[in-house]
Amino acid sequence: METTTPTAREQFFNDYTLVVDNEREQFEDILGRENTRAGSVSGLSDELREEFETYISQVADRESEAGHEAGSMLIREMLIGFGSAVFDDIARHYIEKLEESKK
Repeated sequence: METTTPTAREQFFNDYTLVVDNEREQFEDILGRENTRAGSVSGLSDELREEFETYISQVADRESEAGHEAGSMLIREMLIGFGSAVFDDIARHYIEKLEESKK
């Protein structure tokens, strides 16, 4: 049986949704958002991407200020720049979760 290695995008999606799906407060926050309730993939995607990239930038800035420039650059390089498509997938995931919860 051959296993396939997920792409970076697939792994990011899996990691992001694993964490958020299992962090009740964050999960409920996303399901309660106007863009989620409206089924707006692009609106929710933009919100989630902006929040994530802002948070990662803040972490990288703290590392840089602490003198860990290489670590700061690695954090930015590895976690920022996935683009909107993966966040569209994440938005669809949460819109579907909300729909499932209504059944």
